[in-house]
Amino acid sequence: MQTKKTEIFHRVMKPLLRVLTLVSALLVMGGSVFAAGSSVSAGLQLSAIAGNVDTSVQQLATVLSDISLIAGVGFVMASFFKFHQHKLNPTQVPISQGVTLLLIGAGLVLFPTMLPTAKNALFGSSAQIAKVGGKQINSIIGTGT
Repeated sequence: MQTKKTEIFHRVMKPLLRVLTLVSALLVMGGSVFAAGSSVSAGLQLSAIAGNVDTSVQQLATVLSDISLIAGVGFVMASFFKFHQHKLNPTQVPISQGVTLLLIGAGLVLFPTMLPTAKNALFGSSAQIAKVGGKQINSIIGTGT
């Protein structure tokens, strides 16, 4: 009984394995053909990609500071609720929970304000932020000549 099932399995699976191998080989060759065709205008595309990455990085910093501000306000509000719970039941809710939430919230709220100050403290007031496609990055990594 077991040998008959094994024989049927091998009879069905061998052609299926050959078909899958052929299809995967065709997909790999087709992908390399498309990749070779797209490298013709790579110079134009690389500059567009660099511009897009530059704007994306600037937008990411804005989004992170906005998220920090919103999360900070949430933590401050949660600390007020914890202080109220401590007032109602001081044995079950320690005051340290409210204080911790308040400190975390204050830090997150002040983070967007403190970021430029920290940049000036670490790198000086003449420090510039290097852009991906800008001239400043060439002075950092060199021109290669």
